[in-house]
Amino acid sequence: MATKKKRGRKKTRITLKGIFTAVFFMGCIIGPGIFFYYLYHSVPKASSPVYEEISAASSNLNVKINEIDHAIYESFYKAKVGEKDIYFSDVTPNHVKDYEWDFVELSINLPDQGSAIRLEDIIVNELSKFKDDVIIASEKKSDREIVCNVFTLGLYTHKIKLIYKEYPKQTYKDLPKIAIVIDDIGNDYDLAVTFMDLDLPLTLSVLPSSPYGKDIAEKARDRGLEVILHLPMEPKNYPAINPGTDALLTKMDGPEIRAVMAKNLKKVPGVSGVNNHMGSYFTEREDKMTYVLRELKKRNLFYLDSRTTSNSVGFRLAEEMGVPSAKKSVFLDDDLSSKAVKYQVERLIGIARYSGEAIGIGHPHKMTLDVLRDYASILKTDFKVVTVSDLLK
Repeated sequence: MATKKKRGRKKTRITLKGIFTAVFFMGCIIGPGIFFYYLYHSVPKASSPVYEEISAASSNLNVKINEIDHAIYESFYKAKVGEKDIYFSDVTPNHVKDYEWDFVELSINLPDQGSAIRLEDIIVNELSKFKDDVIIASEKKSDREIVCNVFTLGLYTHKIKLIYKEYPKQTYKDLPKIAIVIDDIGNDYDLAVTFMDLDLPLTLSVLPSSPYGKDIAEKARDRGLEVILHLPMEPKNYPAINPGTDALLTKMDGPEIRAVMAKNLKKVPGVSGVNNHMGSYFTEREDKMTYVLRELKKRNLFYLDSRTTSNSVGFRLAEEMGVPSAKKSVFLDDDLSSKAVKYQVERLIGIARYSGEAIGIGHPHKMTLDVLRDYASILKTDFKVVTVSDLLK
């Protein structure tokens, strides 16, 4: 009888060469999948541009003004001043030599003279922390108000009116109107969509050469939001400060300006208006802005003056030429600390409470998004949030 051979399992020899071969083939299969996965999910990300230009001198001044703003608001918090009692009666762009800043006049409604004196003391104490860098001069203007005048770097920056009798009467009816513009849209798709999710009628200003601007603009219009073109213009200190591709430059003549505008408008079709990206030098030139505004008038587009310089002629010239126009009241996020953005939103609110309307310009930062989300309830109940088109002159 033949004996059966016992069959055992064949031992597999795993060699180093085999391991490398297996890893190589797995990499060939899995690698492209991983690559395309991350490529797909990283589409919304792109390097952010410089949002606004600013001189070194103005930068030093603005740092100091931000500190003063913080101190003033801390004073209000300590005195338990309600947000509804704070009015920004004036925010005026100023220019002295290399310095540019917004002169701010606030009116604070207080119940009596004693409350005004207490708040004055708190403001003086808060600002005295800056020692000789900040000078505050208080005066009793009448039997109804105390005025605190604030100076820094030799410049007059704030006027704070503490009013305790005969409050100024509102000159507008219904709720005050606020328009919020988000500039420099187009470099982050996901973040732009998150701004849309705030459920506020924002105006999105799209950079024409941004990678996702056209797609974002289409989505925004589908959601009923206003879209405008963020038109790059020459800043001071150009070319050290670069406004980006296809910017309007002062060396261009009329036909060149019109050609560049047509090219940029074609990249973001269907916009209802235009505002300037940078442009602190270009918008000071009446001859160049005339070409821009003529083209906008021909195309039935409005102009929003971002006021990146106190000497901008854009808004005035637009009014003279019969171009529908508006101008920025305040930038919301030059300083991206939480408190600073919050103060700027409250400044926007305070301007609207005083004059009946205001336009704030922010940028696609997460901090700006978070603060707007925090204020969304107040904006929806105490104000009427509108598009820029609703505030045209």
